[in-house]
Amino acid sequence: MDRNRFEVILRAENKKIFNYLLKILRHREDAEDILQETFVAFYKKMAVVSDEYYISYLFRTAHNKALNLIKVRQKKDNFINYSNMEHLPDSANSQPTEEDNSKNEIIKRAISRLQPKYALLLEMQFYRKMSYKEIALALDTTASAVDSRLVRAKKKLKKIISQDMNDPAVLENRGEKNERERMQIFEKA
Repeated sequence: MDRNRFEVILRAENKKIFNYLLKILRHREDAEDILQETFVAFYKKMAVVSDEYYISYLFRTAHNKALNLIKVRQKKDNFINYSNMEHLPDSANSQPTEEDNSKNEIIKRAISRLQPKYALLLEMQFYRKMSYKEIALALDTTASAVDSRLVRAKKKLKKIISQDMNDPAVLENRGEKNERERMQIFEKA
């Protein structure tokens, strides 16, 4: 790849990679630092990265550098978790209804309770709209491994959501507790 394209690629992909890193790290300054490291590494390797795979290279490099930072923090008992999902976009094409917002909040809360590796996979597939092949390239794995991990992630997500749906505290927050009690009264009659 021609080094003259670096500035064009930087401008085109900077925001995407930054938002991706922000979702992983949950800290703006860390995301900015890792973004810079990612593009420095990319600049050094541009000669060997093909035009076809540069986006995958950027995401994989950013992902690996972010995970390395998290591992360092884990060792210091200062782990940044995936619990703050406020940066995830909601429906991009239409104005979400109140019901959509409620469902999105339930899903975001459930994803935040997943292990980071599963949360990242779901985020890449559903919010980034990446194919299995693109995810595999970004995570330096195979498409079949992505498939099996996504199946596990979806099962875990479904379990968390179903537990939340039966939790009285969650129902009360959604205003459904009284509705549930009314339905029980009718069932007894």
